[in-house]
Amino acid sequence: MKRLAILVVALAACGGDDGGGGSQMASSTVSGFMGGTVTGTGMFVQGAADTAADSVTVTITLTGCVTGKAYPVHIHTGSACTDTTTQGGHWDMTRGEGIPNIMCTGTTGTTTLNRPATDATLKWSVGDGSATDVIGHTIVVHDPDVPMTRIACGTITAAP
Repeated sequence: MKRLAILVVALAACGGDDGGGGSQMASSTVSGFMGGTVTGTGMFVQGAADTAADSVTVTITLTGCVTGKAYPVHIHTGSACTDTTTQGGHWDMTRGEGIPNIMCTGTTGTTTLNRPATDATLKWSVGDGSATDVIGHTIVVHDPDVPMTRIACGTITAAP
């Protein structure tokens, strides 16, 4: 019985951490914009398993896209998807760039990027309120045939 009590105390002290404890998360629901029919989701995780605690991994999945087309995706400075003005331009130009184009197979496509915090001009963070925080910005999907045209957008918010 003493051994069981010691085991329970030891487990409680560990807090049940499965290795992902301390991760900060944000998400986005992407909807069609200006007649665009592409939708999707975005998930940002700071300190994901097997990554540095200050790196951020983004996974973006699109649906309703055209097979064989590569969709450019960027983080923009804006805080809403109402129109191109509220979406803003690319976030700090370099900071919003670098997400691989999403290649669609059938009507879906996914891309993942881990952004290490080694370059201050590219760094992302999640939920710390700093100038590098992705929360409050928008994910914008561009038309693969006319890259200046925006076809989908979603605001990045803190994940529960």
